[in-house]
Amino acid sequence: MYNIDDLNRDLAELELGGARVMTIGYSLLGRPIKAVFKGDASGGQVLVQAAMHAREYITTPLVIEMMKNYSGSGGVWCVPMSNPDGVMLCVDGLDSVADDNLKSFLLDVNGGSTDFSQWKANARAVDLNVNWNANWGEGAQNVTRPAPGNYVGAFPLSEPENIALWEFTNKILPNVTLSYHAKGNVIFWGFGCIKPYYDEALRLSDSTGYPLLESTDSAGGYKDWYTAVTAKLGLTFEVASASETFPIPLDRLPDIYKANKDVLQISSVIAAEIEADRG
Repeated sequence: MYNIDDLNRDLAELELGGARVMTIGYSLLGRPIKAVFKGDASGGQVLVQAAMHAREYITTPLVIEMMKNYSGSGGVWCVPMSNPDGVMLCVDGLDSVADDNLKSFLLDVNGGSTDFSQWKANARAVDLNVNWNANWGEGAQNVTRPAPGNYVGAFPLSEPENIALWEFTNKILPNVTLSYHAKGNVIFWGFGCIKPYYDEALRLSDSTGYPLLESTDSAGGYKDWYTAVTAKLGLTFEVASASETFPIPLDRLPDIYKANKDVLQISSVIAAEIEADRG
């Protein structure tokens, strides 16, 4: 398992190595949402975020390892755990929640089970990756009431975790965004009729070995929103084999990292090209 204590330890190590660590906002339960930065803040910028879905927390140590080994000059901003309450609920169950009323609500949403290992949502049972203003509520698997996954929320950007990421994205204005999820060993690109920078996306597909697929029946995701609003390069990486079960064991990290080890370097070059193209 990988929890907030593990994340804080890794962020401290990155900071000792010269990276900048910051808090971009707070979760529903008041947990800090951390970000880390390496490179030059001028020119093309990359934003990578992970663990928006609680049970996919393997993506947090993955992007942390990617940041530790990134040595490019382009600016790379990383939000390694976008959904800290959800991750802690997945890892530690109801022990991670102090409020008895909230415990009762979450237990009810989870069908009376104290096993939250399959939980995707935040602590309000909202799926953060269907809560963005991009054809909100129109996804093929969306649901309209609190659930372990796929609940769209009361309205777009209803959740503090998403507001924090939305504000951060608008602040740094990245040229490329990378959303790390699990599973499938694919990269999703485009949104509706907006299909920008195909050749650039293909470079990342070639590097990882993950096929590049157009998003279909997708709505309300961070990548969807970013692509629709900016027409820049937003990609969703689905790591690990589709046959694996959640949560994906951490001993799979070396193989997953091997496939993704060059992603940040390539993305920073692409970001610089996009910045120059739009300049």
